[in-house]
Amino acid sequence: MTLRPGEVVLIRIDYHQTPGGKVRPAIVLLDADDDDFVAAPITSRSRTSDYDVPIVQWREAGLNSPSTMRIHKLTVLAKSEMARRIGALVQEDRATLASALRMAFFLE
Repeated sequence: MTLRPGEVVLIRIDYHQTPGGKVRPAIVLLDADDDDFVAAPITSRSRTSDYDVPIVQWREAGLNSPSTMRIHKLTVLAKSEMARRIGALVQEDRATLASALRMAFFLE
């Protein structure tokens, strides 16, 4: 299975504080066509970091509530832990994400 950048997926994440883990949304950033992918977590909690990017059209992305991508919390996730695909960012939100990633990771 190949994931596309901008897809929103639900992933099972184990937390040491929560037995059995939780299912959380994440935005796919890179899939190199192997067993895992690079993603940014999505939260519905308000954040104030310069690296938190609001999803303006969150309903269109398949989310249940206003949400934010946390691009400073990038992670590698196993495809085997993916529960399902729920949607994708619209072009406007993809452009905002791309701009934020360029600003965050531009090396001079």
